[in-house]
Amino acid sequence: MKAPNIVNTIVDEANRRTYVILAPRLLTDGEIYRAIRQEILRRGSPLADGETLTLTLTSSGCAISPAPEPEPQKEPPSMPVPNPVEKDQISSPPILYSSPG
Repeated sequence: MKAPNIVNTIVDEANRRTYVILAPRLLTDGEIYRAIRQEILRRGSPLADGETLTLTLTSSGCAISPAPEPEPQKEPPSMPVPNPVEKDQISSPPILYSSPG
């Protein structure tokens, strides 16, 4: 039977970031900060404001990297189809010229 993971949570209020480390036991501060630092170095960029980083550590202390979140699929832009009704309704105002004097 697999042992449940303990949730080790660090909240960085100054930078509005949350770090959640799942591990088979309660981790020391040094172990938590080392796991966070290694993951940020692996990513190559710091977390965005308000982002939550969730890591899972094995019993040997190795981090299981989080799966990247899938980006939403964007449909290619479609060409607009002119509407003949709108074309008749939208017309530019007439240009009026006034003669001097």
